[in-house]
Formats: sequence, structure tokens, C-alpha cells
Amino acid sequence: IDPAVVEVHTELHSDLGKLWLANSITLTPGTLSVDVRDQTLLVHWIDVSPGTDLKVATREIAARFETRLKEFLR
Repeated sequence: IDPAVVEVHTELHSDLGKLWLANSITLTPGTLSVDVRDQTLLVHWIDVSPGTDLKVATREIAARFETRLKEFLR
């Protein structure tokens, strides 16, 4: 196991939107949203494969959820 805590920037501004994004990320196996600070979510990954580009990987995970949430939240 190779854990890491990564920052995920969000374009969502409402508290509800950030809450739903954090909860959606937590539903992804091996991740847990641990904090929300302004436009940034802190996410704990339980196992990060060696050589993983954390910025790209976390952006891809968050973008899938964020795109859907932006359709009805800001």
C-alpha cells in the first residue's frame, strides 16, 4: 500500500456542489475526501501506483463528476 493525500481544485462554488463532489469522489474505490478548503478538496488515496501522475489522475477522476454536477449546480 502506497497512500497519498492529493489536492483537487474544483470550479464549483456552492457548498452543496462541493459536498456532492466530495461525496462522489469518496464513492470511488480507494479514495476518501477528507477536507474542503475554498475551491480545493483534499482526497486520501489508499494505494497510488508508482509513477502515477497525481495531478492528471485526480483531475480525471474529479472531472467526470464535476462535469455532471455543473449541469445543475454552480
